[in-house]
Amino acid sequence: MLEIYNERVQDLMIKPDKRPQNGLNIREHPKIGVYVEGIIKNPVGSYEDIEAQIDKGTSNRTVGATNMNATSSRAHTVTTINFT
Repeated sequence: MLEIYNERVQDLMIKPDKRPQNGLNIREHPKIGVYVEGIIKNPVGSYEDIEAQIDKGTSNRTVGATNMNATSSRAHTVTTINFT
């Protein structure tokens, strides 16, 4: 789970004060395609595990007040789930 805020990619599984200051790098590999370098991958075994990870990431989002909403998200969030 990541967010793009102020043109920086941030891993939402990491608390904001522990994240790399310049964000993460987006890379492209000929076999695996586009990926975010250094993003945390958390294996899960149930819907409840997925929900817990999404809740964790959601709590780490960047938010701020706007004229229309006191807790508006100020970023774009991307969540990826790979099923095997």
